[in-house]
Amino acid sequence: MTSGKGTDSTGAAASAGAPGVLRERTGSRPRVALVFPEVKYPSGQPPLGIGYLAGWLEKQTDARVEIIDLSFARNPFAMLEQRLRKHRYDAVGLSVVTPHLREARRAAALARETNPDCQVIFGGPHPTVLPGSVLEDPNVDTVVIGEGEETLAQLLEAGGPDESIPGIAFRGGDKGANGGVEVVSTPRRPFTLDLDSVPPPARHLFEMEQYFRSWYSMDSWKPGLRGTSVIASRGCPYTCTFCQPTISSIFGKRIRKRSPGPVVDEIEEIRERFGIEAFMFEDSLFILDRKWVSSICDLMIERRVGLPWCCNIRADLAEREQLLLMKEAGLRKVNIGVESAVPRVLDEIYDKRETVESVERAVHLAKSVGLRVQGYFMMGAYSETAEEIEETVRFAERLPFDDAVFDITTPFPHTTLYDRTREHIDKPFEEFDCFHVSVYADGDGGLTGEQIERLKKRAYYRFYLKPRRAARLAGQLLTPTGLRRTLLKLRRV
Repeated sequence: MTSGKGTDSTGAAASAGAPGVLRERTGSRPRVALVFPEVKYPSGQPPLGIGYLAGWLEKQTDARVEIIDLSFARNPFAMLEQRLRKHRYDAVGLSVVTPHLREARRAAALARETNPDCQVIFGGPHPTVLPGSVLEDPNVDTVVIGEGEETLAQLLEAGGPDESIPGIAFRGGDKGANGGVEVVSTPRRPFTLDLDSVPPPARHLFEMEQYFRSWYSMDSWKPGLRGTSVIASRGCPYTCTFCQPTISSIFGKRIRKRSPGPVVDEIEEIRERFGIEAFMFEDSLFILDRKWVSSICDLMIERRVGLPWCCNIRADLAEREQLLLMKEAGLRKVNIGVESAVPRVLDEIYDKRETVESVERAVHLAKSVGLRVQGYFMMGAYSETAEEIEETVRFAERLPFDDAVFDITTPFPHTTLYDRTREHIDKPFEEFDCFHVSVYADGDGGLTGEQIERLKKRAYYRFYLKPRRAARLAGQLLTPTGLRRTLLKLRRV
């Protein structure tokens, strides 16, 4: 570990207009590509993480920033190679979650092939928790650990990795302890970034029309809406084993919130600029701070924003008075992370710190005030039995959920769930896919990966073949965007 001495952790080294080392080397404004390597499961939610990075670079540096989004390309890597060869970017950054690892490595190889002198930078959850593993790839120069705005700007300013930049890892000149690469890690950047200082995501760099046509977050309320996503906070204080401590490694252990004014300003700006008809707060715990939520809702009512919206809620935080105020401000749907209807699974495997009864109460409460409700469920945890999965599916069928998502439990690297069960994992990270792959060897719950996937598909059929839900689904198909959106959903089933 290095001391990071002499670094301004506020990011002042990347002040606007500073030419920087990279500009001196290239003789012009540096050209930067931020790549989103999603090729399997496009959705209507643009990757706002790299949108924030792009917005920050546009504000704080003189770099020419482009986003290369592979989500909707018919031949994504041919498109990527064409762009890379045409522009010969000085730096290529990739946002990497574990299921995108194979595609990210392929993109890095193309970046190196098309311009051997470019910086190739990996960031996101997977590189944050496994920087040494990522740097074994010779095509990756630097890993950004944790929150990336200030770090990425300083990397561009320096023209490459430097021990004075906090929050990075890179290869040293010596061999590691086991003969592998030596990894130099600088001290972590403190979680002091004021979110109000961060510009909104650079949506102008995305092909937003593709996302609008694919956005289905509120189809169960009104099909065909032109909508998008907004993020108002970062972080999560809970300890669910399938997310933590990775979320805290990226964003810190406490929630940081944007002020209500800038949040509503952003919503109004995208309404005027893009003509959206609805939106979703993507925050994991939007309702944790009731006073803050109330301030946002009061401001939306005062300004007559006039857009329907949805958000994620935690069941044990749901209160009638709060939901009624949110509904007055436009709330029409809530999404609840249920995970399982079995107390053993919730407590011993997921550390959810929530009860089945609190979920049932929240669902009925939301329905009683006139909201649509979607449930998120997981199945196939190591030691989970077929009987326990059946209990969860029956719960989803029985309660008045309007929508449901059934995923396969996936222990992403260095989450608590991964660390507890890693000896039972028999798939490489490149095969992690929470929609279609169980990464466990046959568990002591007696289920094979193939059986878990069949149970997941059957859960969808049972849930949506109920007459009320089937009728609503048929109505969604009849909208102009209905077939496209349904086909996108079916990729995940």
